[in-house]
Amino acid sequence: MYLIKNLVEYYDELFPVTEAQKSFFTSFTEVYKSPLHFLAVQCGTGLLEHTLARLGHDVTGIENGEELLHVANLRRRSQLMFIRFFKMFIPDMTKFLGKSFYNVIYVLNDRLMFFRDAEEIQNFLNDAKKLLAPGGVIIFELTNFEKYGDSKLIVLPTKESVRAKLYSEILTEEDGSKTININIENSSEKILSVVNNFPVCAVTASEIETFAEKAGFSGIDFYADFEKNPFTGNEDSFIAVINS
Repeated sequence: MYLIKNLVEYYDELFPVTEAQKSFFTSFTEVYKSPLHFLAVQCGTGLLEHTLARLGHDVTGIENGEELLHVANLRRRSQLMFIRFFKMFIPDMTKFLGKSFYNVIYVLNDRLMFFRDAEEIQNFLNDAKKLLAPGGVIIFELTNFEKYGDSKLIVLPTKESVRAKLYSEILTEEDGSKTININIENSSEKILSVVNNFPVCAVTASEIETFAEKAGFSGIDFYADFEKNPFTGNEDSFIAVINS
């Protein structure tokens, strides 16, 4: 069960755009000619995308959650910004988006784990490579599942804002598959379900490396955070930058 409507009101608070994020993404102007062409996959409410567009970059966001997409489109108050949002499923990217166009394609906030399986992630990388301009990169922000070993219950760090707390736990089933439960606690201390027993693909850093190699990418850099601190393997999450 997927009740994203219970999260929408608090989404921007729980997944804010930090100064480190802005610096991380705008740093690509040192490599590519400005304006940069960004593609945000599973873009949520579009907060980061509007931040990048206000800085003069060309931004496309795709999202299949209607409630999130509605909020993203409501932000488009100015027709002068180069930004657009589409309801689109991942396998349809190469049908509707420009080939060899994007400098940076990214999937943040652990949304990659909601891909159906490893094959879908591999197909995504294969397709994304076709959409990248020469020298482009793909960026993932992911939970470091290797840190948790063989634990049958993974309790992810709580995300917290002034008005809400987001609790996430991942269960390993008897057949080895994994499901996630996500609940939100609002300011009235009421617990609302966001995701209940939803299957996830708990992909690891080493698996991302394998997928990238199979898709023909030249290499991959791992960071502990958007400040580009080294990833040691002990952190709760990591940033992967896959180089074409």
